[in-house]
Amino acid sequence: MSALSLSVTEALWRRELTRYLRDPSQIFGGLSRTVLWLIILGFGLGATLREIEGYSYAQYVLPGVALLNVLFASLQSGFQLVYDRQHGLLRQILISPAPSLSVTLGKILGGATVAVAQGLIPIAFAPVVGVQISLLALAGAMAVLFAMGVGLTGLGVLIALRRGSIDNFGSISNGVIQPLYFLSGSIFPLKGIVGGIGFLDIPPALRDQLRMHGINAIGGGWVVELPGWLDMLVRLNPMTYSLDLLRWCLLDFHQLQLATNLAVTAGFGLVTTVLAIRALDRARQR
Repeated sequence: MSALSLSVTEALWRRELTRYLRDPSQIFGGLSRTVLWLIILGFGLGATLREIEGYSYAQYVLPGVALLNVLFASLQSGFQLVYDRQHGLLRQILISPAPSLSVTLGKILGGATVAVAQGLIPIAFAPVVGVQISLLALAGAMAVLFAMGVGLTGLGVLIALRRGSIDNFGSISNGVIQPLYFLSGSIFPLKGIVGGIGFLDIPPALRDQLRMHGINAIGGGWVVELPGWLDMLVRLNPMTYSLDLLRWCLLDFHQLQLATNLAVTAGFGLVTTVLAIRALDRARQR
């Protein structure tokens, strides 16, 4: 990339960060979602569900709350692109000599960085639900959050360039967030033992030994397995694999192949970025 391209990418990246830091409503939104979903839902349903695969319900939904924050933050970047388009800034970008690649990368990298910041808000509550995270696990989680942010911001940019009004984008983004979240295994496992009693009460050292032998529940519970059609929808959702990868980083627990999780997460980011660049090229030609 040329010096001009790099400067454009950096300027747009900085613009996204500055906009985020000057908008306390985004931080407040991340905190409120964390409290509602992690504290109230996690502990509320946790009293009934007790355990999922040997983890408390609050621990199980922790990565899902981080995903929810990333979804909102990433698509918010696309929402801002609609605003820029209506108020002239995007027009200036479209007629500038800056390559579409550098413009799109600046927007996506900025949105992904904001997504990491938002995703770390629930993770900061990990000690509250009894999850201890090492520095290595935290670094891995941040990398996954960033990769998720790249893919979702690219999706948001793609939608924003195809839609001309804020109202349209608002309804579409809500229609995207909910299925991506609820069909990702964020609330219930793809398959596993739910409601087992007693596993969390045994000493941690013995619990780790049992997990090494594939034992994740004792004292009852029931096996949850999604219906075939729902399982298919969940497995078609790229966020299912990203969330499973994030859950592995935070809880050392996963239900899908890690290689598949990595491939889908990286592939989703690459595909949405390429499509967003092409969409910007087409917008410049109109």
